[in-house]
Amino acid sequence: MQRPAPLACARPARRLVAALPVAALALAASLAAPAARAADLTVDIDGAASQKGHLAVAVYDRAERFPEEGAHVVAQRVAPLAGRTSVTFRNLAPGNYAVAVYHDENDNEKLDKGMFGIPKEPYGFSNDARGRAGPPDFRDARIALGDPAATVLVHLR
Repeated sequence: MQRPAPLACARPARRLVAALPVAALALAASLAAPAARAADLTVDIDGAASQKGHLAVAVYDRAERFPEEGAHVVAQRVAPLAGRTSVTFRNLAPGNYAVAVYHDENDNEKLDKGMFGIPKEPYGFSNDARGRAGPPDFRDARIALGDPAATVLVHLR
């Protein structure tokens, strides 16, 4: 007696059944991995000597470009308030960042410097980091931004 010919749909069905365990493992792995969520970074700034001009606040995520002009991830210019001024950067990816702030008192959109490149306007960095004969290293100003938010205080000097 001859065997009947296999159904045409039997082969695709076997493939589907064979693929189910692989798909289940992939789904389980994606559910188990924590999703990286956006976080907010609030920068509190103390020490603005006046309410003239603007505060230039820049956030950096790369050590090799900190604190180069234009190399920031995000930046804001805000009017200084009497006492403490707060600036919030929303929806940043979790990671390591450093903050640089200066008080652009004459509103010329640059940090005025005197002889030997020494700033003439108040400035500061996250962690109140200081450099020797220049800006601090990224690692000294580094802050870890996680879930859901962080606040850093910068004192202008």
